Amino acid sequence: MLFALCIIQLFVQVVHATCPTFAAWLHPVPGVEFNNLQGFATVDVSPDGTFVIVQLQITALNFSSAIPTFNEVRIMGPAASHVTVPVGTDPLLVLSRPMITCDGMSQWSTTLRRSGAGIPQLIQYMRQGLAYVSVPTERVPDGELRGQLHVPHCLEAALTPPDTSSSAYGFANVMINADQTDVAALVQLPEDAKRKLSSAVDDLRVVGGTGQTIMTLRAAQEFSEICIGNEPHKYPPEYNLESAEAKAFKLARLAPAAVQALLAHPTVSLSTVSSGPGAEIHGVLVPAVSCRDLLTKHDNLYTLARAHRSDWITVWSMNLGNPDVRPTLQPRYYAHPLQVLKGETAMAIQRRFGMTVDELMMINPGLEDASALPVGSTLCVVPNWQTTVAGNGQRICVD
Repeated sequence: MLFALCIIQLFVQVVHATCPTFAAWLHPVPGVEFNNLQGFATVDVSPDGTFVIVQLQITALNFSSAIPTFNEVRIMGPAASHVTVPVGTDPLLVLSRPMITCDGMSQWSTTLRRSGAGIPQLIQYMRQGLAYVSVPTERVPDGELRGQLHVPHCLEAALTPPDTSSSAYGFANVMINADQTDVAALVQLPEDAKRKLSSAVDDLRVVGGTGQTIMTLRAAQEFSEICIGNEPHKYPPEYNLESAEAKAFKLARLAPAAVQALLAHPTVSLSTVSSGPGAEIHGVLVPAVSCRDLLTKHDNLYTLARAHRSDWITVWSMNLGNPDVRPTLQPRYYAHPLQVLKGETAMAIQRRFGMTVDELMMINPGLEDASALPVGSTLCVVPNWQTTVAGNGQRICVD
């Protein structure tokens, strides 16, 4: 067993985190006269820190009578919240040009992979809260929408049937911004015959701990309000099949009482046409568990291990079940969660688990400063079995 653990680590590049590392809610810039757009962006960092995966969503609200032409969305910095970089500053990252037209959908979303020499600087600015997403339009070229990238508070729930009558499944995330004013919900559903829903989604909602509905996620919807000419506003469903390349997020701005209800044992409930008013699948939202990825149909424990410089035996030891069985949208540990104790230092953690500071920062992309670890926070740790030491200071793997 030790020989199997003390192997040279391989490496591939995938990112399917259960929760995004960084997120930004995009609102009209103060002073801008237009208020008919909103958006959301997430940024996940690759395991080796060489590229990022950006999900971007822009929505024309249903009272919009005109939709502007968009320029390319950019990530800018360094600048704190409500501070704008000087005119002429090059973007940290150029994303894509949103395409919203009244004869199509009034919501646009995309998933982008971006790499380049500037990625390490971008990651550092995001860790420090000094990067923001800017959405310029032809009517506001300097940016009509803006949102500061930061580590969101994230909740998650595995959605399962209330009894054993079916194997239907889903996975939900709810993210809350740092000010506790904005939320974003993401619901994903598998498509395999065994775990898919019995029929079309009828009702999907997030319910607070006291029973009040906090958010309702719609199926595909067409509004009576006219976008322009005779074209009505049309929006895609606010839930996602696992094969969707670009995810749809439900966005909402909540009152403080609703946010507190969201933090007090909320649930996600999904009913279908055939299930009637009762939920076909539901789950309790809890704080997202660190150090886990969601498997896609292209993943298994081997690819998960290689992506994070580990080995499949180590990954298997952290996860229940047969290593050859790989149900999609099931969270799987890729690293050991380690809670930081009082007096514990990054240097001691690095020495014990055979990691460098760069490796520790790489596996924890949202960590701002390895030398100042908050007590009670959770670090992801991937031991280097060739240099890991036991509690008595002796190496585990001996040449």
